[in-house]
Amino acid sequence: MESRMRLGILIIVLLLALLIGYEGWSSYQRTQQVKEAHAKGLVYKAPETVPIREQTPTWQVPLFVLINYLAKAWVCLSVAFLIAGAIDFFIPKETIMKYLRARGPTPYLGGAFGGPLLSVCSCSIIPIFAGLYNRGAGLGPALAFLLAAPAINIAAVLLTVSLISWKIAVGRIILAFGAALMVSYLVGGIIFGKSRSNDNLPDLSLGIALEGAPLWEDLIGWMQSSWGFVRMILPLVLLGTFFIGIFRAFVPPETIGKYLGQGTLQTMLASIMGVVMYTPTLVEVPFVRALLEMGMGTGPALAFLLTGPALSLPSMLGVGRVVSWKIVLSYAFFMWIVGTLGGLIFAFFIPKVLLV
Repeated sequence: MESRMRLGILIIVLLLALLIGYEGWSSYQRTQQVKEAHAKGLVYKAPETVPIREQTPTWQVPLFVLINYLAKAWVCLSVAFLIAGAIDFFIPKETIMKYLRARGPTPYLGGAFGGPLLSVCSCSIIPIFAGLYNRGAGLGPALAFLLAAPAINIAAVLLTVSLISWKIAVGRIILAFGAALMVSYLVGGIIFGKSRSNDNLPDLSLGIALEGAPLWEDLIGWMQSSWGFVRMILPLVLLGTFFIGIFRAFVPPETIGKYLGQGTLQTMLASIMGVVMYTPTLVEVPFVRALLEMGMGTGPALAFLLTGPALSLPSMLGVGRVVSWKIVLSYAFFMWIVGTLGGLIFAFFIPKVLLV
């Protein structure tokens, strides 16, 4: 078993390195584009494969949003599904349980601090979450990983510093870590502490084969396990993205910006926007900067940066195939509450920031 697990770990490390390198290079390119636009006095707008303009027919907007999402996310999603399949096929369930199902704060801290090493969005992290949970990780630590990874990945924090303000970046780090730990422990450690809603789901892998099996059999098993996650999660992620396109068709960001000034209700609105809307990783930063320039308050800005990257309708639909909907609705509700409180706390100490 040890040689098989070592092979799995090698595959996972190589895939993680590929994902981090790809996202790091993309982040660097996007940061340069943002700086160039800012130097010219322009608001950066992420390029789209199929541009959505004012004259674009309303019925085409959801379809274009879906196409643009796939064009941006297919690499991350593909690698994420391969990582999930490798975790599920090569790593013994007992090993995952040992580190992410132990008692005490260690597994939660491991999930929260391990997640940000990946620069992935709320949808791309789902397959990896599913792989961990399917192999026996505790619900709480797995949720900490799910919520922390997209909210405070290194690339997004650096972009926040360079594009908005170091104060908002620091606030984002502290409050996002706190939110991930608090919500994951509340939902996974207290409310659903004894629940493992996926116990009745079929095992997506073929199981760990006997030691000494040919390499090609391992690779086939890995691909079949990865395909199981694709079939389970991807359709609902795409469906949720399509619905977000419908939302975008009828509620443009310029209209939303008018209602996001400083205040409790405005912060609550920004937090729930983040829970529902899908924003690809790093795109939330120029989006929030544009709204700040339009009069958005620091509280709503921080609330959106807490919930927007970590949650979205597509991601919740995908997670709903892995755990029960009670769990999904619970962590979404508590993230909305924590996002609102975090935004209000930040606005109390930092009522205004000077944009860089």
